[in-house]
Amino acid sequence: MRKIVALVLIVFSITACISDREKVSSEARRTAISENALTMATLYTYYAHEYRALAYQAFNIARERVDEIRMDNPYNENLAIVVDIDETVLDNSPFEALMIARDTNYPYMWDEWCEQADAGAVPGALEFLRHADSIGFNIFYLSNRKEKYVKKGTMENLVSLGFPQIEEEHFLLRLEKSDENPNPSDKQMRRDGVTANGYEIVMLIGDNLGDFYTDASDNNSRREQLDSFEKEFGHKFIILPNAMYGNWPGSIGATDVASMDSLLLEMTKVFE
Repeated sequence: MRKIVALVLIVFSITACISDREKVSSEARRTAISENALTMATLYTYYAHEYRALAYQAFNIARERVDEIRMDNPYNENLAIVVDIDETVLDNSPFEALMIARDTNYPYMWDEWCEQADAGAVPGALEFLRHADSIGFNIFYLSNRKEKYVKKGTMENLVSLGFPQIEEEHFLLRLEKSDENPNPSDKQMRRDGVTANGYEIVMLIGDNLGDFYTDASDNNSRREQLDSFEKEFGHKFIILPNAMYGNWPGSIGATDVASMDSLLLEMTKVFE
C-alpha cells in the first residue's frame, strides 16, 4: 500500500500548479487509491515497461506501413495520417493518478490539466510522426478534446514536445453540439472533412475503436464491428493500449463497483 501511495504522490509533482484546489485527507486518499479500479491500469501505463514496449510496437508497425505506402506512391502529396491525441500521442496517466488520489473523476480539473500543457509523449509517437512528416505525409490531429476550452494548451503541449504540423488546418478538436453536428463526439464527420478536402486517409492511429469508425454502443455490436475490420488492424488501423478509459467500460456495463463485481463473477462460471 505504501508503495502505491508513494508512486501516485510522485506523479502529483507533475501537476503541482493545480494543487491549490480542494484537498483530501491523507487517510481518505489512501482509501481511494486502494479501492479504485483504475489504480493498476494507471500505474501500468505510467511505469510498466511492457506498456512502453506495446507503444513502440504499434509505432514500429506504423513506420513500416508508411514506408511501404510512400514507396508505392512516391509522388502523391495528398496522403494523410489521422491520429488521435490522448493516450495515442499524449500520455495523461498523471491526470488519472490525480483523479484516483482525490477520489473523483473526469471532467474535474481536465481543462486545467490540458491548459497546463505538461503531458508527456506516448513512447514512439514523436519519432514516428516526425518520420511521416519527413517523407511527405499530411498529419491530422483529431481529438475529442473540446476546441472551445483547451485548444490553445493542447497545441502548446504538442509544440513543446516537437510534434510536426501543429497548424490550424491540421488540428480537428471537438466542436459544440449543433444541428449540423448533432453527435460531436463521433469523429466520422471530421474524418469525412479530411477526405472532402482532397486528402486520402491511408492510416488512422488511436486507442479507442471510435478513432477508426463510428463505434457501436453495446458490447456485442462492438465485437461484430471489430471482426468485420479484422484485416485493417496493423495495416490501415494502428491501435494503442489504454486500460484507463474509453468506450469499452460502458459497453459492458462496468459503471461502478457492484457492476464490476458482477462481471467478474460471470467470468468465473466456467469453473462451475
